[in-house]
Amino acid sequence: MAAIADRGPVLPADARAYRHLGPFDADAIPAGLWRRHDLKSGVWGLLSVEVGSIRFCWDDAEGGTHILSAGDVLLVPPTIPHHLERAGPVTISLAFYSVAAPTA
Repeated sequence: MAAIADRGPVLPADARAYRHLGPFDADAIPAGLWRRHDLKSGVWGLLSVEVGSIRFCWDDAEGGTHILSAGDVLLVPPTIPHHLERAGPVTISLAFYSVAAPTA
């Protein structure tokens, strides 16, 4: 399934996963994800909903929310503030991507 992507920049073709977290049920989701936060420059996240649903909220000037359900994957680009809100029972996983520095 293609990731939902409504904010840029898009994930570069040469980006590679460097960290995976989860799965987490609603009670185990790290506290920082419920508060406004962002990814550092050069890092993209893929939020995957495995079971249930969760509300993803953009905290930038554009705003907006997504109700994500089992099977949905949301692409979170660098530096755009966001947070999660409960929408019922849920299990999520996260993967973080970056473009590796070229080797000499």
